[in-house]
Parts: sequence; structure tokens; C-alpha cells
Amino acid sequence: METLLDRARQAGMAVMLDACIGRERFHSIAGSAATLERFARLCETPAVNRDTLVDWARLCERGDMPAVAAAIRRALGE
Repeated sequence: METLLDRARQAGMAVMLDACIGRERFHSIAGSAATLERFARLCETPAVNRDTLVDWARLCERGDMPAVAAAIRRALGE
């Protein structure tokens, strides 16, 4: 699944690991105002498209939970 850091990179921002303390990782993210705008648009975009959501809704309405689970796993890349 795409992470927030992945979306920042897609927008053209520089994502750097600055520190790791214990299990916590600290990142710095830098970019221009234009890249920040692209990042904001990417964050507003749903992870799945409308057609996929319509298909999932139909499967749910039919009560076909195994098919719903399989479709979600495919969307997650599993």
C-alpha cells in the first residue's frame, strides 16, 4: 500500500531519513511550493478508483465476502 512518504516522493519532494531512535524513524521532507501543491492533490486522490469501489459495493451487496476480500488483497498488491 502506498504510504504518505511514497506520495511525497511521487510529488517530487526530497524525503531523507535524518535519524532513527529506537524503533522510531524521523524523516525530513523538502520541496518547492509547487511540489507541496502536487503532494496535497495526491493526498486528496483516493487510493482506489471509483470503478473499483463500485465493484466492491456490488460484491458486498451480494454478500460475497470472500470475493470482496480477494479484490481488496489484489488492490493492496498481495
